[in-house]
Formats: sequence, C-alpha cells, structure tokens
Amino acid sequence: MQTVKRACKKWLAMSIILALLISSCGCLSDLVFGRDNHTYIPVNSAQELFDQIYNSLYAFEPNVYVQTDTYDTFLSYWKELDSAFALHSVFRGRDVQVLYKEKNGVCNTELKMTFNACGQAMQYLYAKNVKSYPSPEAEEVGNKLLDIVNTITHDGMSDEEKVHAIHDYLITRCQYALDKDTATYSTAQILMEEGMAQCQGYAEACTALCLLAGVECRAISGNSTFGYGEGAHAWCQVKVNSIWYHLDVTWDDPIPDEPGLIRYDFYLKGDLTMQYTHSWCPYFKECIMDYVS
Repeated sequence: MQTVKRACKKWLAMSIILALLISSCGCLSDLVFGRDNHTYIPVNSAQELFDQIYNSLYAFEPNVYVQTDTYDTFLSYWKELDSAFALHSVFRGRDVQVLYKEKNGVCNTELKMTFNACGQAMQYLYAKNVKSYPSPEAEEVGNKLLDIVNTITHDGMSDEEKVHAIHDYLITRCQYALDKDTATYSTAQILMEEGMAQCQGYAEACTALCLLAGVECRAISGNSTFGYGEGAHAWCQVKVNSIWYHLDVTWDDPIPDEPGLIRYDFYLKGDLTMQYTHSWCPYFKECIMDYVS
C-alpha cells in the first residue's frame, strides 16, 4: 500500500509540474510506455525538438517520437519552446498527450496530437495517410478547400500567382471576427462556415489552401507589436521560388471590413520588414528578403 501511495504521489507531482510547464498545450497522462517498435529521433536542442514536432505536424502525422538522455532534458527543451510561444496549434487540438520511458541514460518520449477538422481533411487530401475522411466535419471542410483551390488556381500558375490568388480570395470572402470568442473563431472550419475568423483561422486556411495548391507553407506564431493591437498573433510563412517569405493575410484584410479593398502591406515580406510590426522566436524559417516581382 505504501508503495502504491508513493507511486501515486510521484505521478501526481509530476503531472502538476508538467501541467504547469506545458499548460498551453493541454493535459498529460499515462506516462508509461508499453512495448513499441517506433523509431525515436535523437534531439539535442529546443530547435531540433521544434523541427521534429513541425515535421510531424505538416506531414499530418499525429505522433512525434523523440529521444533525449533524460526526461528533464526533454522538459527543458519543451519549456523553452513554450516560453518562446513556438507551440501554436493550427490543424490540431489544444491537448497534447506526452508519454515517456526513461532507462539506462536514454529517455524515449512520444507526443500524441489530435487533429481538428481541417487537419483531418489534410490527412486525407494532402498527406494521404488515411484512406478516407476521418469525420463528416473533415469531409465538409475538405470539399470546401478543394472547391476553392480548383476555382482560383491551376497547374499553369507560378507559386507567386497561386499565393496571390489565395491571399486575395481570403480577404475578399472573409472578415475578421472582431469581438468574437477566440476559441471558436480560430480555425479554418469556422472561416469556411461563416466567412469570418481571427488570425489563427486565417493562417490555418491560408496554409491549407497553399499546400493543396502545391505551394509549401507553414503557420507561424508570435506577437503583433504595432498598429492593429498588441498581443498574440499568427500568420504564415510561404515558400516562393525556393525563398521563404512572411504572409499575413489577417493584417492585409481591413478591420472593420471594407468590401473590395485588398492591402499588400504584409504580402511576401522578409524578416527586416516584418520585425517593425511583428515579433517571433528564431525557431521558424528565416525570411531573408522582401519579394521582388
């Protein structure tokens, strides 16, 4: 009985510590592995952990397998990413389940994510790692995404032309969900359903549309620092002609909405331009220059 109590106390203490350290990504449970045959990728820095998480996220794979020397080492990397606001949740739910097994100087850690409706749609449409839409909601979102991509882009367009079309489509068809609930209006699904969203919804929709159009794109999280309200913010980084650029569709969409007005103030910009109004951690892609047509 004393052994059980000590084990329960240890589990509870660890759960509390982990919940505090990883509060932005949800609860943790069942911190014991059974036997498994997964390949765990060694990570030796917060950057390497970030890269593994994002490689899995944009392959639309729900699980990440990493290896460190100890679980404390993993936690130090995770805490560093969390404090830098690098762990946003486009395409996935907020909760991340963390399981680990530590033995003989090696700690194998598994992160288990769940995808939202847009993420599930991308599993089927983009990653093709599932045989059918995982849910009716995913099918509805997926059909809308495909309809948009097939309507506004085609194979003969350049990457920049595709990005331009997606940027303009979102701005002319959507409006910023001012004074709405952030939790509700932060997905591509709500943007497709109601024609409005907040920054994360814009970023998720833009990323999905670009990927389906054959343009490499990732969402980026950080902060807005000027003009449109200071605070947490999400936008995109998109790869055009082998060069990464920032793309902030939210800030190019007038607030309040002005039908027909499209701005290009934050269209394919480099780090030097964006840093005047945005801040972000160094784990994301470097954008070396503004786009020149």
